[in-house]
Amino acid sequence: MKKAVAWMLALAMAFGTVGCGESSTGTTTGETAQKESTDAAETETVEETETATEENLHFVYVSPLLSHPTWLKAKEGFDQACSELGITGDWVGPQGVSAEEMAQLVDTAVAQKADGIITQSICPAEPINNAIEAGIPVILVDGDLEDVADKLAFLGKDLDKQAELLYEEACKHVGQDEKIVASIQCAALNAQIYVDQNNAVEEVFSQHPGGFELVNVTMSNSDKATATTEWQNTFNTYPEINVAINLAGEAGAACAGVVNELGISDQVMVLAVDDNDETLDYIENDGIAGSVVTSFYNYGYQAAYWLYQNITEGRVPAEKSNDAGTYMVTKENVDTYEELLKQKVDLPE
Repeated sequence: MKKAVAWMLALAMAFGTVGCGESSTGTTTGETAQKESTDAAETETVEETETATEENLHFVYVSPLLSHPTWLKAKEGFDQACSELGITGDWVGPQGVSAEEMAQLVDTAVAQKADGIITQSICPAEPINNAIEAGIPVILVDGDLEDVADKLAFLGKDLDKQAELLYEEACKHVGQDEKIVASIQCAALNAQIYVDQNNAVEEVFSQHPGGFELVNVTMSNSDKATATTEWQNTFNTYPEINVAINLAGEAGAACAGVVNELGISDQVMVLAVDDNDETLDYIENDGIAGSVVTSFYNYGYQAAYWLYQNITEGRVPAEKSNDAGTYMVTKENVDTYEELLKQKVDLPE
């Protein structure tokens, strides 16, 4: 935590921001970075640096998608925690899914001697392990990595519970004696989290008494236009589909739009994940039956607090793997579910 103010200003320049400004690589928050001046930096002594307070802490959040609406909920929570704790926080990440760029950003955070890192499993294990070996606590969110054994914690969605919630909702449309014919759309298949969530869905749905067939799996590449095109092609090729399962944030609304255009809303139940505005609008207007959500807000807010509590008080989570809260949003609870997603759980003392 050797945080001379001059070093902090150099760090801010490296990320292209000071205070709450934005750049192509990310944003920075935190009262310390906003208040210090160049004059103070020039007069700061080595002795003063060595007695830096907890307010000098610097966390880096390496998001898999810098500006995606779903991940901006995590940024909101992260910014809020940094503001409350009086620490410096950098929000960085690629504009499109890129494991290489995430790895580079983690390496940069290590080189800049960040005090804590939060990231997601699209990032390869090696740079994360390097950060841990350098003495930086790391929290993984959204997707876990088995090859990162010494992480402080994983905070994410319970994929088995997600699959069960999706299946329960599908059974409201497809009877127990009727076959479920489904297609899945996910963001990509280049990280274990995508494989794991697809496998969890297949395992649960395969137990359906009337039978289950997965006819197609497509990828949205975290792009709504791509998601729309893929669903158009899927429905044209497999008109027998009666359950459309969307495991990427932008895919649900894209799918619902295609279903409406094709006039097959009576035949196809659309299921989704996440709670972006378009998805919620479709739920309210019966275009999407339900969406499984988790607290992306807590991916930022709770994760930042856990790093802070670990560094300043030595607290550790009781378990390595932690459910951030996994819920099904339907028309019945769409106006009330949000409070469930902002309940912070502190690390045990």
